[in-house]
Formats: sequence, C-alpha cells, structure tokens
Amino acid sequence: MFANTITMTIDGVGKVLNRVNQDSFGSEYQFAGTTDSVVMKIRHSSDKMDKDGVIMKRHNVLMERIVFPTATALMQKQTATLTIRGGTFESPTLAASLASALVSWGTPTVISGLSVGEN
Repeated sequence: MFANTITMTIDGVGKVLNRVNQDSFGSEYQFAGTTDSVVMKIRHSSDKMDKDGVIMKRHNVLMERIVFPTATALMQKQTATLTIRGGTFESPTLAASLASALVSWGTPTVISGLSVGEN
C-alpha cells in the first residue's frame, strides 16, 4: 500500500494529494487548492481472456487536474494515465521492467512531443 499522502510536482509546484479512499482493488487521492484540483486513482483488475488464451492483470493510474476558471480564463482540464498489464501466471517483475523502460524513455522532451501528436 502506498502512503496516505503522495506529493506530485506539477509545473514546478508540489501538490500534496491525500488518500480519500482505499479498498482491496485500488485507492483514490485528492488535492484541492484555491486555483486547481488534482485527483489520482489507482485501480487493479483482471481482463477477460484474450485470443491467445491469456488472462491479463491490469494496473491503472489515472491523474486528472482541473484549473479553475477565472474572470479572464476558461476552466482547463488535463488527464494522464499509466497502465501496466501482465499475464496472470507471470512474474509481475516482467511487466514492471517493461513499464520502467517506457517511463525512463518518457523524458520531458519526449512527453512534450507526445502531447502535441509527435510519433
């Protein structure tokens, strides 16, 4: 289980997200500030059997940020997700290793390129 608080740095500012819900299949964390709010949801599930006969375990993280509207700016909303999947009877370290490689590749330059449709 992760800590009761998780600090996420967004635009150079640390946002402390507090756990508001936790069960055996996931957790939810929230930050509510004066100018924005951030929600992060962690969920665990199993997919249905695929065409190869493999049932995949799925681990998802969804983060959503809402920047509140002002007199001069409209509301802004962004989301980011991370999904890790691995076969039910495989070592979880295999999927974690693949995900770690992808996260390492995702430098700020790569992320910026992806956000504008670069491929």
